[in-house]
Formats: sequence, C-alpha cells, structure tokens
Amino acid sequence: MAKRSRDFTTGSPAKQLLIFALPLIASMILQNLYNTADAVIVGRFVGQTALAAVGAAGSLTRVILMFVSGTTQGMAIIVSQFYGAKDETSLKKTIATTLYIMVGLSLVLGTLGPMLARELLQAIRVPADVLDDAIVYLRIILAGTIFTGFYNMANFLARSLGDSLTPTLVLVITSILNVGLNLLFVLTFQMGVAGVAYATVLATLVSAIVCWAIVWKKMPVVRPTAETLKPESAIVRMVVRMGLPSALQYSMVSIGALSVQTMVNVFGSTVMAAYSAGTKIEALVSFPPGGVTQAMQIFTGQNVGAGKDDRVRSGFKAGLAMIAMYSVFSGLLMIFGGRTLMGIFTKEAGELVQVGHRYLVISGLGVFSLGLLYLSRSTLVGAGDAAAGAYISLFELGLRIVAAYLLSHFTSLGYMGVFMGGPISWTVAGLYSYVRYRRGDWMSKRLTGEAKPA
Repeated sequence: MAKRSRDFTTGSPAKQLLIFALPLIASMILQNLYNTADAVIVGRFVGQTALAAVGAAGSLTRVILMFVSGTTQGMAIIVSQFYGAKDETSLKKTIATTLYIMVGLSLVLGTLGPMLARELLQAIRVPADVLDDAIVYLRIILAGTIFTGFYNMANFLARSLGDSLTPTLVLVITSILNVGLNLLFVLTFQMGVAGVAYATVLATLVSAIVCWAIVWKKMPVVRPTAETLKPESAIVRMVVRMGLPSALQYSMVSIGALSVQTMVNVFGSTVMAAYSAGTKIEALVSFPPGGVTQAMQIFTGQNVGAGKDDRVRSGFKAGLAMIAMYSVFSGLLMIFGGRTLMGIFTKEAGELVQVGHRYLVISGLGVFSLGLLYLSRSTLVGAGDAAAGAYISLFELGLRIVAAYLLSHFTSLGYMGVFMGGPISWTVAGLYSYVRYRRGDWMSKRLTGEAKPA
C-alpha cells in the first residue's frame, strides 16, 4: 500500500509499539512545549491576569475543538482496520466521507463559537477582571477551527497508516514558528493576549498545509478515485458510529477540565493563573506516555482488522510496562521539582508558585492511574468498541466532578479539594477500564466485515 506506512501485524509487538510510539511521544512533548511557551510568554511579559484569561479560555476551547478532533480520531480507527485488512477502496471512502463531515462541523463551530464567546465564558464564571482578555483569545482561536480540523485529520491519517514520524517533523517546524510568532506579536508588536492567539492559529495553518502535502506525496493510498469520492451509506454510518463516540469521548475529557476550571474560577485570578500554569507543566511532564497509548490504538486497530488478537494482548503488556517506568520518573519530578518548574511562569515567587506546586504534588500521585486509564481505553477503542471509550470517559468525568465538588464545598480543603478530584477519578476509572479490557469483549468488535469494496 503506502510507501511510508507501517504494518503492525508482523514482527515483535513490543518493538513495533516502541518504535512507533517514540515520535508520538516527541510530538506530545513538542505540542505541550509550545502550549507552555504561550503561558510563559503571557505570564512573564503580559501579566498574571492575562495568564488566567488564556487558561480559562483554553479550557473552553479544548471542549469545542475536541468535537473536531474526535471525528478525525474515529476515522483513524476505521482506516487502521481497513489497512490491516488490505481493503484499500473502503479506506479511501472512509477518508473522503470524514473530510465532508469534518469541514461541515468546523465551519459551524468556527462561526457560532466566536459569536457566543462572551456568553460561554460567563457560563463558566470567568471573573470580570479576566473576561475581556479571555473573550479576545477565545474568538480568535475558534475562528481558526477549520485549520485545526485539517491539521488533525492529516495527523491522525498518517498515524493510522503507521507513520508517526511525519506529524512529529511537522510539529518541530511549527513549534519553532509558534514560539517565534509569540515573541514577535507579544514583545515587538505589544499585541498581548491577541498576539498569542494569532500565533497559535497561524502555526496551526502552516501545520495543516505541510502535513497534508507530505501525506499526499508519500502515501498514495490516501489519494481518492472518482468512485471513492462519492459517499457510501455503509461507510457514512460507520464513520458516524465511530466518530460520534470518539468525539464525545475526547470532548468529555475536556468537559472534565472545563468543569474543574469553573470550580477553580471561584477562588480568584491567582488560583486560576496557578492552575493554568500547573496544568501546562503536568501535560509537559506526565503526558508523554500518551504517545504509547496513541500507538496502542493504531496497533490494536491493525491487528484486530487482521484477526490477530494475541498480538494485541502482547502489545498491551509492553505498553503498560513502558507507562509504569515513566510514571515513577514523572511523578517524582512533579512532586520534588514542581516549585522550581512553577517559577518559570512568573518573575516573582509567591502564592501563585505555592498553589501551582500543590497542584503538581496531587497530580503527581495519580500519573500511573492516568496511564492505565488511557492505555485500556485506547485498546478498546482501537478494537472498534468506540462506545466503551465514551462510557469510560463519561464515568471518569462524573467521578471527577463529584469528587472535586464534594471535597471543595463540604470540607476545609478549598481549591485543594478541586485538585484532588483528578487523581481520584483516574484511579477508579482506570481500574474499571482495565477490568473491561481483561473481560475480552473487544475481540468481537471488528469493523472490517461491515463494508466491502464496490
């Protein structure tokens, strides 16, 4: 099939998974580095209030954009299974159908989002001193939704065909561009929060163009024929059936973060800014194993499509070992190095650093549980059980909101109770998702028999 794709149905599962995961891990680090760069530049050169605004608007942005990301993620599951089954015609039809859905969804969100920015931010109780900057940031980011959609689609498409290197190389270029534009717009042009938002949108546009150009050139299998451009009812149903739960799954993760953000907002701009900085550090330090879980989803998809369930089990064991080893390192770094890391975001040591360090200590205690949750869920989704991913995400979301609310409202913990909701929900939902994986129902979720090439 494609020249730069990878076939996961042969070779050592552990080696295949690690080789594919390394560029994904690098991608996550780079992605979080340039998200962190936004916060550092805003916090140090614009101010604490602006940092709080970017954090609050960012939580809302992730919820909205995850609907687009979830749709393209659903496509990746289907494409990986058709690739494993060597069904090129259905693969092309899946890509074309997803493109139509993604463009329509992006245009709707990119139009309505900026119009409703003020109302959405007021709904999550953003304080008055932060609101105006948050509105500016949110409107600019959501206006660029179509660019995010095209980038995510090319990114997930390359990964589903076994190429994790291309998205990483593209991200290296655009991360450098994003940081450069941030410095230009904020320091030279004095554009404040708007400058950070424009830098992000322009960098995403460049990412989309470059990634699509490479995928189109290096992977002939993605190029449609006249026959595959026409939507087919069986493919449409499959894309919707997989894409909607995936969109809900990823949106619920962001809704959880948004719900926590809403509770944090009650405690004022200092706690808001500390939470914004703390979550950036958390993502940079503890989320790299997400590259392993993303790789596991594609690995599972191809092997389930090829009918090789034993390889999925072997891959899961290898992935869990990788996550366990990294969790020890990241947890210790967040607990013992968190205060130093928080100091990067502000010129003055004080309450912001103290609050952010407390968040990192609490989060550091739950990093392995988070890894177990993501690995188990990704395996189920990759096998074709997208509904399981949505159910588990909903379960985790409910636990997190309830725990955070109860601990912050009915104990003396205050904002610390909000922070503790995350590790509690990760642990319980992680154990549930692992039990569901061990039960083995995912082995009956194969998709490749549902659509046949015409």
